[in-house]
Amino acid sequence: MKRPPISDAQMDLLAERLRAVGVGRRDFLRVAAGLAALGTAGVGARAAAAAPRLAPGEKLAREQHLRFGGGGLYQSEPSSHDFNKDLYCSGVPTLFAGLMKFNVGFEAVPYVAEKVTPNKDGSVWTFAIRKDSKWSDGSPCSAKDFEWSWKRQLDPASAAPYASFLYDIKNGEAFNKKQLADASQVGVRARDDWTLEVTLEGPRGYFPVLTAYLAALPANKAAVDKHGDKWTEAGNIVCNGPFVLETWEHNKSMVLRKNKHFFGAKDVTLEKVTIPIIPVASGALSYENNEVDLTALQTGDLKRLQTDSRTEKQVFRYPFPGTWYLTPQVTKPPFDNLQVRRAVAHAIDRESVVKVAQGFAIPAHAMIPPGFPGALDDKKTRDLQRFDPKLAMAQLKGTPFEGGKNWPRIVLSMRDEALGSKPLAEAVQSVLLEHLNMKTELEVLEPRVFRERLWKQDLQFVWIRWFMDYPDPHNEYFDTFYGKKTTGKRQAWSNDAFDKELEAGRDTRDTKKRLVSYAKAEEILQSDVGYVPVAWVARYAAAKPTVRGLEKNKQGEYVIDGNIYVDMLAHIYMVEKA
Repeated sequence: MKRPPISDAQMDLLAERLRAVGVGRRDFLRVAAGLAALGTAGVGARAAAAAPRLAPGEKLAREQHLRFGGGGLYQSEPSSHDFNKDLYCSGVPTLFAGLMKFNVGFEAVPYVAEKVTPNKDGSVWTFAIRKDSKWSDGSPCSAKDFEWSWKRQLDPASAAPYASFLYDIKNGEAFNKKQLADASQVGVRARDDWTLEVTLEGPRGYFPVLTAYLAALPANKAAVDKHGDKWTEAGNIVCNGPFVLETWEHNKSMVLRKNKHFFGAKDVTLEKVTIPIIPVASGALSYENNEVDLTALQTGDLKRLQTDSRTEKQVFRYPFPGTWYLTPQVTKPPFDNLQVRRAVAHAIDRESVVKVAQGFAIPAHAMIPPGFPGALDDKKTRDLQRFDPKLAMAQLKGTPFEGGKNWPRIVLSMRDEALGSKPLAEAVQSVLLEHLNMKTELEVLEPRVFRERLWKQDLQFVWIRWFMDYPDPHNEYFDTFYGKKTTGKRQAWSNDAFDKELEAGRDTRDTKKRLVSYAKAEEILQSDVGYVPVAWVARYAAAKPTVRGLEKNKQGEYVIDGNIYVDMLAHIYMVEKA
């Protein structure tokens, strides 16, 4: 029996479920692409973690201790580690193991479940639990624990802010909304200790993907019953992941120890992980002072570490796919004039703009960043809106703005956020003034106000970013620019030919045909200047030479723990200093 096909309606439901727990477009795209890993007729047991690979002359460090944090990683005190009740607790995910997990390619693969099997239409999924699955106190972690945990999350008494994540489960929504009082009617049940059966509201070919996400992690009933909201304190917590919480000095640090009862313990090399809670303003200071071994980097740190001979080889870029772009609102002058929009497109000196990002952005020539399905960075695409100041000014010939004169008041609006957004916007303002004599006012709006006005197409000229949710062009083009959307439209621009290409790409399972359609859509989008791509997002981290085991994705990039992939610590090992 093959895995039931996932229809577009189901894909929309998947996006809805992930949005319920704050998974944005960036991560949704990546997760959706990983659906292919579910394969056919049930998913088999996961492969073991790779054994440490030592270079000639290298030795494993006697003390397998990693110090991890800084640069925005664990910058604030977790409220708890209870992901089952509060996804936003900011706790340590590696303390727990779900039925499935996301690998470095953002594919959902078996974890606590050794096999996952759907019925014919994908409305019932059966998870066979590993019989060596245990809690950190040595007791079995069984199907009953997952049944209890998911019902706990759906129980209105828990007030879990993301309970709707599990609304695909039969009667889950009714139970959560107090329309049904009997928890036994919720469609998740342990048929026996090692078999979990989940009955859904209808066919859901993607359901195993949801079980890989943090919101589906289990909680330990005995610990919850005994300690209540304090059950994840260091002296109370019982967990089932690769590590246990040994100490938690609030607002200072957390120390993890390898969980000897974890079913994959033999494949975990680290014995200890120290996670200091370091304010983001401290940047990489703790790394440079040799207080941590692995850290993310902020803009102020990158150049310094890259140009220091002691650290230059320790810095690496990791995937964080996103695109900064401009939206000229076609319903508002002067951008209702195609020639003006084309002038703007050819006036953007991307190389100059990204310099202000200090390495955290690179010039973008299309919507999809390099290395992801549908990415276009060829000469034809680059030429569509190539930087050419003479051509830019020539576009204004015959318009009321010929020669860069008579511009009306132009307001460039953006949301108030970090991530280098404002410096990039100011750099865009600068090149427009230089090459078109177009003066713009920068308007920084509170995020809620920005979104409200964006959905109303009330903004004249917009500086905005899109972070990929799942690695498929559908996310980058359909979710952002599809003209027939009735809600959530970011711009007034629409184009029937563009929409038809998106529909063609959406409605076929032929990968080559899909990518051809999306390439045509990009060409239409740029030619009609529905948007102007400016910069692709980049992120950086640094690791000491003694840190090994960071996994690489198919693009050859190291991947560090984030919102989806949280399996990093189980793969890391330390080597002796050279």
